[in-house]
Amino acid sequence: MGKKKSAAYLVLITVLILGLCLMCFLPFFYGGVKGFNPFPSMSGKDALLGNGFADGYTTDGGDDYIGGGYSFVFYPEGVIPLSDYEDNLESKTGDEQTKYAEKYQTFGELCIEKELLGEDGKPGEDFLAAFDAAVCQFRTRVRELNLENAALDIVNDYSVRVFLPDLGNRTTQFSVFRAVGTMGEFTLSYGSSADSATPLSYSRKENGEFETINDYVDGAYSMVRGGTSYVVIRFTSKGRDMLQSWTSDAANSSVTIYFKIGDTVLIPLTINETITEKSLPISGSYTSDSAHAIALAIDTAVNSTPTDLSFTAYSGARHEALFGGLALTLCYVAFGVIALAMLAFFFVRYHLLGFVQLYSFLIYLLPMIVLIWGIPFLHIGIETFLAVLFGAALLSFSNIAVFESARKEFALGKTIASSVKASYKKHFWGVFDVHVIVALLAFVTYFISITQLSVFAFTLGLGAVLSGLISLAVGRLNWAAMMSLAKNKGAFCNFKRGEDTDDE
Repeated sequence: MGKKKSAAYLVLITVLILGLCLMCFLPFFYGGVKGFNPFPSMSGKDALLGNGFADGYTTDGGDDYIGGGYSFVFYPEGVIPLSDYEDNLESKTGDEQTKYAEKYQTFGELCIEKELLGEDGKPGEDFLAAFDAAVCQFRTRVRELNLENAALDIVNDYSVRVFLPDLGNRTTQFSVFRAVGTMGEFTLSYGSSADSATPLSYSRKENGEFETINDYVDGAYSMVRGGTSYVVIRFTSKGRDMLQSWTSDAANSSVTIYFKIGDTVLIPLTINETITEKSLPISGSYTSDSAHAIALAIDTAVNSTPTDLSFTAYSGARHEALFGGLALTLCYVAFGVIALAMLAFFFVRYHLLGFVQLYSFLIYLLPMIVLIWGIPFLHIGIETFLAVLFGAALLSFSNIAVFESARKEFALGKTIASSVKASYKKHFWGVFDVHVIVALLAFVTYFISITQLSVFAFTLGLGAVLSGLISLAVGRLNWAAMMSLAKNKGAFCNFKRGEDTDDE
């Protein structure tokens, strides 16, 4: 590789590394509406680690992730816990107690109103269809919250439990839960109060069918701009015309528009000017998480199978961070110390050749950060730290094997170029086999394992694949490019003629 090509390559690879660093560590916006901040937000993907607040909340009420989490069990309308049924039954007497007892049928730990049951005494088809539609919306919302360790499961067949990692702010936490669990039809109305507001009326279309909310609203999304979080409602052309009609006199007399799902007003918006745009950004006391959750609730209510089944949250529980408040910080410190020790060894042992290891390590580490951030079931935890370190160790020992072999070849009198070529030729299949075996074992373990072992195994598989590619291709290219710019190639690598190779 010529000097010009080497210089151009090193400039490009350096720009790539800097770009990955910026992408991983600095917040920015793209498209003017969506925030991108993978590494800091990735620190909030694991509900098992905290960052130093023992009481579970930041002192300033901010949104920093601090470990732990909450869960709530949501019961559909007409379904209550058996414990509540027993308490209510005990509080009644006489005919009231008899009527209440006759109202419900017990199913394990739940009690279901008999009017929801079919002729066979089991929940009827209408109830089951509405429950399935609601669960589908639940799953979509929990998944698209993009909060790692957020989880949903069905409890006792007819109730839904949602776990969310601790968002660091009580108001945000329960606003997100409220949005996730609000079910029903999305409706629009305007007036002086929610109860007396005039609802959007639907007309009959040319094909004889009546309009639906989809003829007026496309959906919703959230955005953060200038430090302020917004819920953005997207309207169709007909929806924009409707809003313009509703707000045509807003400058003289303000208009309040109510955005509701079922019977719950998610957003009461007071407007003092005429709306003429299709997109309506709404700000308030939202955090990015609460705005995102509300937008998801609206979007799924508009664009999913409608359900009239409402849910009530019971059985809230707080889950403490498993490893303590400083665990996350200590993991970062430990990783940094190990990485610095590794780089110090390479620079002391191989002088400027240590830059090949530095570049290789960064090209390994930064994509791993992006992958862990982007793959939903991966998270910051002991498992991922160990897996990333194991992959870095594979990369480092592979480079040491190649560097030491080239060092010995050079000491025997070969040129530096032929030494490097002979070293890679000698170790190629050994390095290749080790990485392939580790990757295969890791991915097989992932497919047959459960709990956190699967997280470790999958992360290790990714690390082994990346390490192998970098060891055998990228690292060699970096070495060739850097060495071609060095005047004294032996000094660049700290290789010497006639070394006592037995002591190496």
